[in-house]
Amino acid sequence: MSEKQEWVPCLKPEKGDVLRWDEPLWAAPNKPRGKPDKIGEQQITAQLMAVGDVLELKVLKVKKLSGGETLLKVKEGDNIRRKKTTIKQGSCHKRPD
Repeated sequence: MSEKQEWVPCLKPEKGDVLRWDEPLWAAPNKPRGKPDKIGEQQITAQLMAVGDVLELKVLKVKKLSGGETLLKVKEGDNIRRKKTTIKQGSCHKRPD
């Protein structure tokens, strides 16, 4: 997979698609009822394994977009679940076949 490869916006993800989107990294709340602070951003590239109310994905690559000492929340090879709306908020793109 080349970094110079063109990615197209993904309007309707289908099983088997390779998707890429950005999502925030959150710090643990500093108060019992406190709102977590956004401490960075990561870009996830994953293959869509199952489509439903929640998408099931297998992570292919994770890239930290923000500077600092922030640790990534997922790693390559992890199986993750995300809502469709969450992925759309992160400017979802699909690798063309």
